[in-house]
Amino acid sequence: MLAVVALVILLGIAFAAGYFTRDLVSRKRRAEARRWREYTEPGWLSAATPANTNKAANTNAPAPPATGELGLMLNRWESRARARRTV
Repeated sequence: MLAVVALVILLGIAFAAGYFTRDLVSRKRRAEARRWREYTEPGWLSAATPANTNKAANTNAPAPPATGELGLMLNRWESRARARRTV
């Protein structure tokens, strides 16, 4: 029984080592391809810029018109809610 557990543990270690090696080789290959193509990271991909600030770019600009059935339905709901609030 102890031999079976040892074999399973060794198999797990070998499996993990294979994935680690594959990842390492892939990262090296991609880095080499980027150097070969003279890749430069675009400014919008930088980690310093926030991905989503939940703020509109221009707060004075009106919202774009709703398109599709869902947008029209949401506009109707919103206008009804506004009407109820003003009463």
